[in-house]
Amino acid sequence: MTCRSLVTPGAVLGACTFLLPLPGLAADLAASEMDAICGDRAGCQIIAVSDAGRGATGADQRVAEIVLALDPAMVEQGEVGCRSTEAALAGGDPDGGREFWLLAGDAAPVQILSLCNDGYGASGVGEDLVEIGDNIVTHSQYGGSAWRWQVSKTIRLDPLAVLREESCSYHNVAPGSGRLTLVDHTTLSAREYGWVVAGRAEDDLPMGCPEAPADATLPLPPQPAGETLAGYAVPAPFAADASQMPEGTTLGSCGLSLATDGARGFLIHGAAAAPERAAELRVIAETENALLIQVRDPLASDNAGATSWVGQPHVEIWTAQEGAGDGATEHVQIGITLDGLVHEGKGKLAQPPAVTSWPALDELGREVTVLRVVWADPYGFLAGLGVVYSQAEGGRQKRLVANAPIRKNTPLFLPGVWSHYPDDSGIPNGGCAFTGEPPRLDLDSTP
Repeated sequence: MTCRSLVTPGAVLGACTFLLPLPGLAADLAASEMDAICGDRAGCQIIAVSDAGRGATGADQRVAEIVLALDPAMVEQGEVGCRSTEAALAGGDPDGGREFWLLAGDAAPVQILSLCNDGYGASGVGEDLVEIGDNIVTHSQYGGSAWRWQVSKTIRLDPLAVLREESCSYHNVAPGSGRLTLVDHTTLSAREYGWVVAGRAEDDLPMGCPEAPADATLPLPPQPAGETLAGYAVPAPFAADASQMPEGTTLGSCGLSLATDGARGFLIHGAAAAPERAAELRVIAETENALLIQVRDPLASDNAGATSWVGQPHVEIWTAQEGAGDGATEHVQIGITLDGLVHEGKGKLAQPPAVTSWPALDELGREVTVLRVVWADPYGFLAGLGVVYSQAEGGRQKRLVANAPIRKNTPLFLPGVWSHYPDDSGIPNGGCAFTGEPPRLDLDSTP
């Protein structure tokens, strides 16, 4: 069973939802539950109580939805208030917002959503859609001005955690500008989708958001549909408090992983390596202009005959910058060999990044090289980031694995960096933590 509660500028739609406060709904709650939810807040009205199935512990679950009266303090502070009901959206008096509370067995009520639809942007197109299912609540929110956006989160009720997130933004007068990001908070991994724009006239470009795949757990093709390109976004696990990791840090289960056996990432050149000969690259964004990259390559020492850096095992980084003249985007490529030397590739970077490196052992005791790459430009990744590992054999480039679709040494699409922040609700939404000494960065145990 799924219950929906939709409040938009034009209507309030409901299934398993009551549009007006009904005395019978309050009777569905114990006095202690009413007190915990409403407290002494004036005008607190229960407008829906929905079944949410059973949690992992076996407790029966319900979700209560309330609407609050406008707090005079909000008016005194110049706030416009919220529009949570059909009457408010039709031009009536604003209210103090609406909340959703989890009621599970004998446990105290827990607030899972607090919403205030103030239009969500200058265009006043704000909209909230809340769907309640078995042990799941999905909240979708829409808003914006000329830049429109939408965000949808899937919340597991027991144990409480944000599992997935889908977000998109686009400019409503700029065809082809839409970008869609799908995040799995259980693995802290993100996939990004954009429109095919190269070689197309503006009138031929789609408007709005690329369509999400039916099953985002399947392997990601670089071109999921005729008009859509996709890539793996590099995660920034500590975006809320970004700083460089201690020297000696290694990357465990936290970060984007690419492998030359074709298991992870896009194999853009050469045949897949046998598993025992495969190289693996792990990467995170430490800050908005610094990457931490870890390479394990069992073939790295067998390349003494390489005549140039291209024939050596190396990392390639692709960024984008505005070009001269017509302002078209220019892609810039650099190569970084495992000794930390930076080599110029395609395009011209105004200032190459600074690289430091250290040898280390991974969680299985295998030798790895860790590279810290820091750009002078604080917004160097703003237009997208491509990361490639080039595995060599006998001094010749053998295969390339990448996070982005790259064809004939030209990126077709560069995903952005995905920044992880704690959820505004306080609900756990994954993360990374240090373990061991020297420190290794692994996924946190939650969610």
